[in-house]
Amino acid sequence: MFSPLEAEVMKVVWRRRSATVREVWLELRSQGKRLAYTTVMTVMVRLCEKGILSRVKEGKGYRYFPNHPKETLLKRFVDAIVDRIVAVFGEPAVSYLAEVIRKRR
Repeated sequence: MFSPLEAEVMKVVWRRRSATVREVWLELRSQGKRLAYTTVMTVMVRLCEKGILSRVKEGKGYRYFPNHPKETLLKRFVDAIVDRIVAVFGEPAVSYLAEVIRKRR
């Protein structure tokens, strides 16, 4: 799962298809988020370490690329959440989820 800041960074990278730390930092600042450049850099490095982003050297820094489409990671996260719910709550959780899905259609 992403932290709120990781999710914001990923939204920018997915939309742009690739981004430098500076590009992400400037875009988040333009949205009114007051973040240090180093904070954004740390988040992007950690996303790279987790295998969510990859990077290639560009000038003095790096350009980051998403390793997976947004939909693929969303499916992975939802699968993990559903697995945990079912493991803890069992059949009642499955029944409840089915009921919620029926109501929303």
